[in-house]
Amino acid sequence: MEFVQMKRIIICADGTWNIRDQVDKKTGRRHPTNVTKIARAIRPQSSDGTDQIVYYHEGIGTNGPLDKVTGGAFGKGMEENIRNMYRFIVYNYEPGDEIFLFGFSRGAFTVRSLAGFMNLIGLIEKDDDYYVPEMYHCYEKSKGSGSPEWEKAFHNVKGTRSCPPIKLIGVWDTVGALGAPGVIGQIFNKNKYQYHDIDLNSNIENAMHAVAIDERRKPFKPSFWSRPMSWQGELQQAWFAGVHSNVGGSYSPDGLANEALHWMVEKAEALGLECDRDYLDHFWPCFNSVLNDSMTIAYQVMGPYERQIEKRINDGEAIHQSVLDRMQHGKCDYDPPNIKGYHDNQANIPVVNTNRIKRGEPCPDL
Repeated sequence: MEFVQMKRIIICADGTWNIRDQVDKKTGRRHPTNVTKIARAIRPQSSDGTDQIVYYHEGIGTNGPLDKVTGGAFGKGMEENIRNMYRFIVYNYEPGDEIFLFGFSRGAFTVRSLAGFMNLIGLIEKDDDYYVPEMYHCYEKSKGSGSPEWEKAFHNVKGTRSCPPIKLIGVWDTVGALGAPGVIGQIFNKNKYQYHDIDLNSNIENAMHAVAIDERRKPFKPSFWSRPMSWQGELQQAWFAGVHSNVGGSYSPDGLANEALHWMVEKAEALGLECDRDYLDHFWPCFNSVLNDSMTIAYQVMGPYERQIEKRINDGEAIHQSVLDRMQHGKCDYDPPNIKGYHDNQANIPVVNTNRIKRGEPCPDL
């Protein structure tokens, strides 16, 4: 029997309005998100000869002015993105391969829903991919095996393989249980995205979620994972200083985003993913970096929403060491109201660190 070496399949889904080559209009500098950084950092082949193939998808709302509105506010295009990512896995997966999923913001919601879709459907054969829309309809209507919709969708399908294990799903600040962070989108998408399964399932082995402490926009409420009683995987949901895009990236300077980037990369590397460290070392983490204000006038009218910390200890909740460093040693008076327990040692939440980096050094002008 011919030996087939395993490979790694990596899906990277960027956030709304984020593209791989975006440029800061004020500074003229490129400011990639953490999804773009990790997609670029993954080596095509690891040192032991394992192929690592990357599928990167720009955020929805990036194909012109109309798409910016329909995609950004209403989430148009998300379903097609999920189907295309699923197809990529179908085309490339062989038994024994490892799957990694990464996403930011709406892209985080997308890859989590992709995992739910795979859990329901499994993997079809490559030449049956034109049945994917019918299968997605089953997912959309929450119709599982035995339902008329299921029988119709699978009538001509040669067969499916069971859902393969997902080695790691790593996300930055999943927002919107409805998948729609826009003000208008929250009104019109109230029921549209409730079918998405973004929970942990038995095929997910490891889950990492970087969450922004300082994001206060109501439509950007984070979608946390809850650990199922029967789930045997490893879950970490760590809080980082900054607002939504301080943690997931796209602001310049990006010292805070790089804290969450290296935390994620360290876990992925421990699970076997091999990255170009020379490239990643250009993105210095810095707990003293600029913290942006995302509360524009439109969101101020809606009123603030304070994200609640220390509510999910059993769900892998932790706080990253860089947050405490900013509070205790930072040049600014960083004192977020939702973690005041740390001042009097009353907080009961674990602290996680990133071992390979020196924190607090000045960020280079890259």
